[in-house]
Amino acid sequence: MPASNPTASNASQPPTQDLQQLVGLLGNLMPLLLRLQSQAFPQEAYPSQAFDPSLQGGAGFATPNPALDRQASENFISDIIAEQLRTFSAYLEANAGQYAGLQNCIPIVTEAAHRFVARDYAQAFNLIWLAYRAIETIRAADPRLPPPRAASADQTLSSVH
Repeated sequence: MPASNPTASNASQPPTQDLQQLVGLLGNLMPLLLRLQSQAFPQEAYPSQAFDPSLQGGAGFATPNPALDRQASENFISDIIAEQLRTFSAYLEANAGQYAGLQNCIPIVTEAAHRFVARDYAQAFNLIWLAYRAIETIRAADPRLPPPRAASADQTLSSVH
C-alpha cells in the first residue's frame, strides 16, 4: 500500500498491541512528570502524604496497580482524543468553507472518529496528528487562518457564558 494511506501504517498491528504501546509510553511519562514536578516546586507546596507512594488507601494513589494503571491510561488517551475530535470538528465546521484545503481534512477527522468509536486509539491519535499537520501546512500558506486551539477556546468561552 502507498505510504500516503494513513490507515495502512498500522494495519499489521492489532489495536491491542497499539494500545499496549500507548499504555507503556504513558507509564514511562509519569515518573518523568513526577521528577519535573518535584524539581519545579518545593515539597512544602503540597501535602507530603498526597504524593507518598508507600501509603495505602485513598491518599496513596501512587501505589502501583497494573489494572488500574491500564484503565487510567485508556481513559486518559480516550479523553485526549475525544477533546481533539471536538476541537477539530468545531474548527472545520467554522473554517472549511472559507479556507481552501481544509475540506481535505474532513475525511481524516471523520476516519479518526470512526477509529475512536472502534477503540483503535493509536490509529485515531495518528489520524488526528495527520489532520493537525495538514492544518498547520495550510496555515503556513495562509496566515489568516486561525489555529485549531482557537475553536477550542471559543467552545470553552461559550460554555462558560
